[in-house]
Amino acid sequence: MTPHPDPHLAGIVVVNERYFPASEQVPAHVGATSFARSVVRCLQRAGLSAGAILYKRDEELNEPWVRLERRSGVLCAVLRFNFDMRDEAVTRAIAEAAQRLLAEQGIDGPSMLYYQTDALLGFHPAEFACCVTHHGPFVTDFIGTFPAVATGWAFGNADKALHLLKYQELGLDKVRSSERMFVLQHSNLQRRHLVSRGVDEGRIRAVRPPIPLLEETELLEGEALRAFVDDAELLVFTAVARLDYFKNVELLVDAGVQARSRGIPLRILVVGDDRDDDATRERLRARVPMEHRADFMAVGRLSKPQLHALFRWVKSRGVFVCPSRYETLGITPLEAALTGVCTLMTNSDNVEARRFFPASHQFIPTREGLADAIEGMHTSLLGIEQLGKELQKSISDEISEENFERDTLSAWGHFSRAVQQLAVRP
Repeated sequence: MTPHPDPHLAGIVVVNERYFPASEQVPAHVGATSFARSVVRCLQRAGLSAGAILYKRDEELNEPWVRLERRSGVLCAVLRFNFDMRDEAVTRAIAEAAQRLLAEQGIDGPSMLYYQTDALLGFHPAEFACCVTHHGPFVTDFIGTFPAVATGWAFGNADKALHLLKYQELGLDKVRSSERMFVLQHSNLQRRHLVSRGVDEGRIRAVRPPIPLLEETELLEGEALRAFVDDAELLVFTAVARLDYFKNVELLVDAGVQARSRGIPLRILVVGDDRDDDATRERLRARVPMEHRADFMAVGRLSKPQLHALFRWVKSRGVFVCPSRYETLGITPLEAALTGVCTLMTNSDNVEARRFFPASHQFIPTREGLADAIEGMHTSLLGIEQLGKELQKSISDEISEENFERDTLSAWGHFSRAVQQLAVRP
């Protein structure tokens, strides 16, 4: 891609160190990882990258420290800190990291920091412009939508929810008050919340999500899992990192049982939670009547390569279901659809990925509504595999690395011009 002339500012990506592996050959394990990599690639190809700040909490330190190193072909400033440190010390450390990167790259013009999420946004040094993508859900949005006990469950526990709330509010205050802070938005749900909390819409620009597919060709591992999948005439399945309240996997189990009761020869597979934590999977198993239990399986979460191996394995007979109550995006169902798996998406304004799915692949979020949708896919004259291929084409027209780069550079140019106009304003 041809480097952009001014007024595009040089960019520094600020991201949690665990989302930026030491080698670019390491597969992305969470959506935030692939998003961060896509932003870095976009800035590099446009000749705008000044490197990355990789931060990590270290509770044993009294003061933050910074060192430079190179990872995945990117010059990085590694920052260690903790939230008990003085705010000014963390702010100075971020500024030092950015200045060292710019000096090492020989960049003396204005630049902009891009924050992968709002964890450090409250510490942002005022001398830099910045933009942010809010990947995590807003605690205040949950509180207004779901019961308090469900909110605590979604964030792990009440202490984690309170910690997130504090630093989300600090970041939000800064975005509201600074004309040099912008939002690179990947979710209309996030935009809706930010605008409702007083953020100027003129400082928000949307990007279509980058969901690069893995090129690895790993075979699906696990003899029991392979046998269960291979013996299914129709496999109805889902995969999540955590089997929490917001994933609503109970709906998939109940609808699958109802569809079986109608005579549809399906098997139900649930993938999620740590492999050694079977408590929630056992609760889901208990929802299945004994006469159907042999056709139900729940296993721990799969690595990204293994999840894609599952997608490839079941394309001819699998229906992936996203039954979530709330998703700021919904990366896994998009990955399934882009791999060619026939995918069903809950028809809910609280699930962002829904906007990419045609009405024929959406279902009313009730047991009967999902059972009807499964039956419709099973009895379709096109067949499961062809339905998956057509869905894949529909979604890939909208979601691609190229579309993401086009959106991101357009937004980056808009933010850069705004910053430069502010600099010359009397």
